[in-house]
Amino acid sequence: MRILIIDDNAAARFMLKEMLEANGLRVVAEAEDLQGALQAYKAQKPDAVTLDLSLQSQDGMAVLKALKSLDPHAKVVVISGNSQKKTLDEAFAAGASDFLAKPIDQDHLKKAFGTE
Repeated sequence: MRILIIDDNAAARFMLKEMLEANGLRVVAEAEDLQGALQAYKAQKPDAVTLDLSLQSQDGMAVLKALKSLDPHAKVVVISGNSQKKTLDEAFAAGASDFLAKPIDQDHLKKAFGTE
């Protein structure tokens, strides 16, 4: 499975990439903002996207909505340190496929990408 990682924190992208690749997934692109995310999605056509909702430059929810507008069938796994019900509800209403709370649990990661 080909994955696009969207996170503005380079260290977080690196750690997530390591986790994904350790589970047999292939990271094909990384982005840190909306523009980069849309460019990478169009260029790479990944099978799935991981999206950190806590982007500094813009609202992660806006990035999720833009991705779903570009491709209504996009599989977007949202990642956030905020796992309050309101955040979960908003993410799923905007089209998230799954939600991973930080710190990321290895078993939940496997379930989200079907690698268990």
